[in-house]
Formats: sequence, C-alpha cells, structure tokens
Amino acid sequence: MQRLSYPSVDIIQKEKKTFLLHLISQFFNGIVAGIIVIQEIILKKSLSGTNFEVTILIYLTSISFLFSIYGTEIIDRSDNRAKTIFRIGAFGRGCLLLIPFFSNPWFYIAIITIMFITDALLMPSWNYIFRHNYTLQNRSKYYSYASSLSTMVLLVTSTIAGFLLDANNEIYQLLFPVAGLFGILYYYEMSKIMKLADTASNEPTIQKSNIRQKIKFNLIRDIAFLPVRNMVKICKENKKFFIFEINFFLYGMAFMVLSPAIPIFLVDYLNLAYTPISLAKGLIFHSALIIVTPLMGRFMGSGNPTKFCSVIFYILILIPGLLYLSNYLKGSDGFFDSTTVIYIVFFVFGIAMSGVTLAWNIGSIFYAPHSMVASYQAVHITFTGIRGLFAPLLGYLVIRFVSIEANFILSGILFFFAGTGMLIDYKKSNSSKLLSRT
Repeated sequence: MQRLSYPSVDIIQKEKKTFLLHLISQFFNGIVAGIIVIQEIILKKSLSGTNFEVTILIYLTSISFLFSIYGTEIIDRSDNRAKTIFRIGAFGRGCLLLIPFFSNPWFYIAIITIMFITDALLMPSWNYIFRHNYTLQNRSKYYSYASSLSTMVLLVTSTIAGFLLDANNEIYQLLFPVAGLFGILYYYEMSKIMKLADTASNEPTIQKSNIRQKIKFNLIRDIAFLPVRNMVKICKENKKFFIFEINFFLYGMAFMVLSPAIPIFLVDYLNLAYTPISLAKGLIFHSALIIVTPLMGRFMGSGNPTKFCSVIFYILILIPGLLYLSNYLKGSDGFFDSTTVIYIVFFVFGIAMSGVTLAWNIGSIFYAPHSMVASYQAVHITFTGIRGLFAPLLGYLVIRFVSIEANFILSGILFFFAGTGMLIDYKKSNSSKLLSRT
C-alpha cells in the first residue's frame, strides 16, 4: 500500500513545472486528437474505403500497442531519453505531413499506423514521468486536469473539422498536416518534462555502459527479447497485477470488437453525414469527458482500481444496447430518432471512457514497484496490442457472417464479464485485508 507523505519544496516546484508543461503539451495534443478522432470516418467517406479497409486500419492501430514493450528498452538505453523521445515522436507525427501527396486508402492506413506505432513506443515513458514528477497526493488530480484541457481542445477541433469536411471532404489533406505540426510540438513539450524527470531522478538508465557502443548483435537481441521475458516474469511474480490485466483484457476485447462496427454502422446503416458524426464523436463524447474526468480522478483516487473499473465496465454495457436500439429507430420521425440516440450513446460513452482513460493510463501504478512503473505500463499496453491481434477482426467477421446486431450483443457480454471480474477481484482483496487484520 502506498502511503501519502509531505513533499519537500523541491518536489513541489518540480510538480508545478511539470504540470505547466503537461498543460501546454495537452493543448497541442488536443488539436491532433481532434482530427485523428474521425480517422476511420475520413477513410470511409473521403477516401471511399471499404468495410475491410476500415477494419484493417482499426486492426493495425490496435496491434501497434505491441511495440510499447520495446519503447522502454530503446529509451532507457539511450544517452539522452528526452532527445530520443522527441526524435521518435516527431518522426511519427511528422509522417502526417505526407498525407496530402497521396489519395490511396492503403497509403493513408500506413501513415496512420506509423504514427500509432511511434506513440505506442513512447507510452510507457509517460508513467515514469507521472510517477516521478507528480506526488501521490496530486497525481490523479493533475492528470485529470491536463486531460480535461486536451479534451476541451479536442472537442472544438473535431467539431470544426466535421463542418469543414461536410463543406469539402478533401479538406482532410490540410487537416492532417496541421495535426502533424502540432504533434511535433506536443512531443517537444513532453521531452522537456522527461528532461526535468531525469534531472531530478537518481535512477540510472538501463545498461548505461552500452550507450556509446556501436549497436551489436547482443544489444539488438536484448532489445528484442528482454521485454518479452520481463513481461512473463512480471505476470508470474505479481498475480494481482496479472488478474487485473486479465479483466482489463476482457474490456479491451469488447471495445475492439465494437470498434469496426461503429463507423460501419454510422455511415452504412444510419447514413449520417460528417457533421452529426463529428458532433457525436467530438463535441458530445468529449463534453462528457470534460465534465466527468475531474470527478473520476477523485473517485478513482490512489488505491485499488478494481472497484472503479467494475463500475465503468458495467456502464459500458449500455453502449451496444443503445446502438442496437438506434437501428430500430432508423427513419423514424420526431425528437427521439436514431440520431438522437447516437448522441445519447456518445454522451454515455464519454462518461465511461473518462474513467477508462484514467484506469488505462495510471491504473498499473498501483501494482508497480517504484523503480518498475514504466515496465508495468509497458506490459499493460502490450496486452492491448495482443488483444488487437484478433479482436477487431473478430468484430468484423461477426458483422460479415452474422449481423451487426450480433456484434453489439457480443461486445455487451464481454463488457459484463470484465466488470464482474473486476468486482470479484475487489471483493477478494477486501476479504484478504479483513483476514490480515484479525
């Protein structure tokens, strides 16, 4: 159990500097996310992508998380972690500048995938920053505030992008270079936070003696295989963390099964234009995030995240249920039509995902030893990539060979199992605490 302590003046100053840089970086990232949030809709409508191509985009972006376990090794073996983060991040986001030069759906898919892979490589490093630069008392609170700012910028950006795309569906060729430039600025600010963390931290980078050597076969072998061995070791040694990951895995399966169904359903079944889709996925979804995220930060706290996750996963069961309902209201007149239900869907979705985002980003910290925060988060992100190997394709196959309604039912069942698993784990943990006190 982590204990709260009174921070020193130096720690408070470092925390304030980190929070300022975090806010700036999240402002830039909100602009990027506001455009990226409708990436599969752009593929479907502006590039005339097929259902299969939409599924492949979701599939490749999902399995990109597998690369996260290698990011920790690459960054920790570098002589300058801040510079390495900026170079990798700037390359990935900079690739978005190439999108206007080709109108081929597969080139579009490749560029988006590259960006997601580089993002995945760097994701575990953020937990290192949040663990070392924020105090336990303020970590959830400051993270939720920065996340809320990013969300506010995202909803404005996505709403504007939707109107622009309805006016001219080729405007994405301008929007993505804008996202690329602000994405580079985002990683510049985040690299400054890493530099601040490294300046104040006494933790050495891994195998520092190898830093200035030329890359040899043994080093390449270590980078390729050590993360996998570490992942297996962590799961074997920390059973509670492994159980948490199993239940989170079930949630992720449900989410990824549903992912290819949503753009197909909105475009092909409900025949929605860019504006209502961007309002739903941007303004409404992220308005819910802004309203609820600070409350979720307080509700989650710094303790065991399993009870928190169980509530969130149960709420998510409503999403496929409401989507199922909207299909039967298609073409109906009056206020409560299918479009209205879609707005309700994404508002509820935003409430639930505000909690999921917190749990996904900082939930693993509860289980991790102080010196292994990045490694635990790398394992957590890698599980996301593993389920990405099959879950989106499973969702597509259910749509293709059964029906889109069957996809909704399957995802709802998986959300239920995930919530129930977290609740059982929470009750077991409470029972163990009571027994240890008697």
